Amino acid sequence: MELYPLGGGVMTAEQWPAQGASAGATPNDFVVQPHREMVAIAERELERALLEQSRPQIGMYAHPSSAEHAAVERAVHKICFEAHRLDLKAEQLLIGIKQAWWQLANVRARHLGERDGDLLREIVSSSIEVFFETREASANERRG
Repeated sequence: MELYPLGGGVMTAEQWPAQGASAGATPNDFVVQPHREMVAIAERELERALLEQSRPQIGMYAHPSSAEHAAVERAVHKICFEAHRLDLKAEQLLIGIKQAWWQLANVRARHLGERDGDLLREIVSSSIEVFFETREASANERRG
């Protein structure tokens, strides 16, 4: 079931024609489009991090090494820095990361194996934390 935001609430696709259209909005008014530059930056940085990952043997799950973890953290910090430089919202950042992740399917398959989903969750969580931490730090600098 698709849900559409309206006035702080949500409605189903069936409710949209009766209520949403009368408000002058369409479902596409609420769709966040990928920011092309953000997708390109995220793809470049994530690919660098992925190339440093070692694919575990089939059927085995290996925790990333400290070097592999550091490569991911560098990518996340660079991506978040660029998102702030581009004055993007958190939603645009996450859409850019997920679009880039999808575009890197071949690289992920060669370097991650079963860790694929776990690493994406780690990247998304870390990106949210870094994005808001750095935004708050920047705001504090401007005030102080």
